[in-house]
Amino acid sequence: MAVVTPTAKTQFIDAAGAPLAGGKLYTYAAGTTTPQASYTDSTGATANSNPVILDSRGEANVWLGEAVYKFKLTDANDVEIWTVDYIAAPTTALSPVLSGNVTISTDSSGPALKITQTGTGNVMTVQDSVDPDATPFVINSAGLVGLGTVAPAEALDIDNSGKIQFSASGTARTIISADATNSTIDVKGSRNFVVKTNGSTVFTATDGGAGLFTGNVVVTGGVTATTFTGAWANVPAGTVMLFVQTSAPTGWTKSTTHNNKALRVVSGSASSGGSVAFTTAFASQAVSGTVASYTLTTADIPSHTHTATVTDPGHFHTVTTGGSAGSGYASLTQSTNTTQNTDTKTTGISVSNSSTGGGGGHSHGFTGTAINLAVQYVDVIIATKD
Repeated sequence: MAVVTPTAKTQFIDAAGAPLAGGKLYTYAAGTTTPQASYTDSTGATANSNPVILDSRGEANVWLGEAVYKFKLTDANDVEIWTVDYIAAPTTALSPVLSGNVTISTDSSGPALKITQTGTGNVMTVQDSVDPDATPFVINSAGLVGLGTVAPAEALDIDNSGKIQFSASGTARTIISADATNSTIDVKGSRNFVVKTNGSTVFTATDGGAGLFTGNVVVTGGVTATTFTGAWANVPAGTVMLFVQTSAPTGWTKSTTHNNKALRVVSGSASSGGSVAFTTAFASQAVSGTVASYTLTTADIPSHTHTATVTDPGHFHTVTTGGSAGSGYASLTQSTNTTQNTDTKTTGISVSNSSTGGGGGHSHGFTGTAINLAVQYVDVIIATKD
């Protein structure tokens, strides 16, 4: 690609357009009257006189170092012609030096300005009067844009606690900022802050009000609340809630009406009751006592039998006989047509009844295992919204 040659030799002319022969060019550090050297050639080894004296053609070899200059041009009699401040020296032999306002105007389908960087340097660097500027605007060779940083690390890298402002006609609507402590999205004016995914709203924070999530909210890890704001701040005064902590949170007052009681869930009217403290009722209880004496009734006695002994006192029979007694009969006094009694004999059988038991009351012994009612529990407090 061919380029226009830079001015090989600096030439100055007077108001009539004639060479400024014998003219003087004073070179200073930008913004000051402190002399700053220019050089006779590209090596920068030999400094020009200061001022630089122009030859008969109004020309001089003026090479600048890597600094920013102020030039003052006078005629041979030191009458000032002009002064130009903040003249930037080129950083390479191929860099053009532009001073004053630059306007690029085109009427073509191509880009008005095209910058091609084939090396490793920045495509563009915009800096203030300090050279080198530590907080410039740069586009590096990878296309990363830096605001306030010389080494952008992302597609857009804003350093030095910078802010991004979205506005309309100069009025700020939203400011995004970050510092060493906080990352902040500041919504200005009477408008809501809305977060969407794929066009659907998932979170809305109203102007001066609470934030509202739409849909399910998943929190990983613990959530600690010490101050209630937003929707929590709108909880009606007098609302009663449970908190698993010792002290009531800010804006709430701990209630001491109930203490050492269990919690009971009801579907009807809420109340309180019972008479035994929670830790007393659910402590380890030993089981002990006696069984009362009891006299059995006939119906209580189990069905049973007794052994009986029968004693026969003996007996005889009266018989009338006219002959001898046959075999097997008791011995008789023989007589014709007489009446006789048999001898008295016993069967050898006797029956007697006997009873067992004293018929008195009795008691029962008892042994058992203690019942442990020391149930596990979680302490909660009841607090009322102030």
